[in-house]
Amino acid sequence: MLVKFLGGVREVGRSAIYLADGDRRFLLDAGVMLSGREVKYPMHIPPREVDEIIITHAHLDHIGAAPIFFIGLGRESFLTKLTAPLAKLILLDFIRVSKGTLPFEVLEVDRFIEKSEKLEYGQEISRNGFKLMFLQAGHTPGGGQVLLEFKGKRILYTGDINTVETTLLKGAFTDYPPIDVAIVESTYANKNHPLREEIERKFVEKLKEVVERKGIVLVPAFGIGRSQEVITILAKYSFPYDVYYDGMARAVTQILFDFPDWLSNPNLLEEAAEEVIWVNTQRQREEALKNPGVIVTPAGMLQGGPVNFYLKKVGDSKKNLIAFVSYQVEGTPGRILLEKGVITVDGKFVKAKSEIRHFELSSHSGKDQLEKLIKKINADKTFIVHGEPENCERLAKYAREELELEAFAPKLGESYTI
Repeated sequence: MLVKFLGGVREVGRSAIYLADGDRRFLLDAGVMLSGREVKYPMHIPPREVDEIIITHAHLDHIGAAPIFFIGLGRESFLTKLTAPLAKLILLDFIRVSKGTLPFEVLEVDRFIEKSEKLEYGQEISRNGFKLMFLQAGHTPGGGQVLLEFKGKRILYTGDINTVETTLLKGAFTDYPPIDVAIVESTYANKNHPLREEIERKFVEKLKEVVERKGIVLVPAFGIGRSQEVITILAKYSFPYDVYYDGMARAVTQILFDFPDWLSNPNLLEEAAEEVIWVNTQRQREEALKNPGVIVTPAGMLQGGPVNFYLKKVGDSKKNLIAFVSYQVEGTPGRILLEKGVITVDGKFVKAKSEIRHFELSSHSGKDQLEKLIKKINADKTFIVHGEPENCERLAKYAREELELEAFAPKLGESYTI
């Protein structure tokens, strides 16, 4: 069996892994990387050389290129029942904000979702000589680890994984059967996260402090998962001030109400949704900037979305706070603001006057958790992906030296034979 890494190796973004032998050809994820205004795709593979596409979750870095494979007749795809509506939502929004620059249109998105097999967690499907199952990943609503049995090999692809339960999601399933080949992410292989509740308390206390000094807090958050987690944290701690809730996060929340069993605390999400102020119009956005309060809105790395309307105004006063709650990929406007204190406005850099903080409400496992995960999987061959180069190398080295596993940190385009 051939394993070829087309993207998402020694980088965060455009995840795509090709598995093939003489009978079947799989693509695990098909994502994009957003770098400024440029969209970077995985290495090219002719769609006719792919039989099945398996999608772990509905973030663009794992799903943004999938519709390309549905130009023409398309092929079969597999995702979870909750990933399907979220994927359609984010892909249609991607088309809208890209203004005709993508190599696919609404028709391909519709065909992709319609032709997909939509699975529950733990539901095994047998097809054309292979078996497939999704296991809970704990990273984003509906997100799943891929367990694929094929040609006598059992392959585990974690996708993005979080083993810690949050106010929104249960932690990842890790009671694995024997695994022959593992493909594991490494986003935070270099650091441990503080205890979740400790960060939650500090986050809420800081937001209270800013509002009480008559400031505005802008929380850039991914529309799928992180925005909902932020409002559930505020509800959990009975945050007493106005919270405005904007962008795709609103539509995602409505979808999640139909999947309560997929959440760790569906009642808390309902409570949070009743307490926030839903922003539906431009006038409401302008109102949100007139008084002290909290604004939760996509995009999490400041790449498009309503956040850019708020950013310049909030960043222009030292009373205010821009509070990041997720990983910021190198080169993104969010990473630039966090490291250099400058806001990107209409292609120009403007020095931020506001306070800027990062709270580690991560949806990825930290260093110790990743090391324990690899030890528990204990695969004959382990491939480390989805991380900065030094993180991929560090985790692969740990697996080799401490666990005596055959472990690799692949480079873009590298192939391995299993």
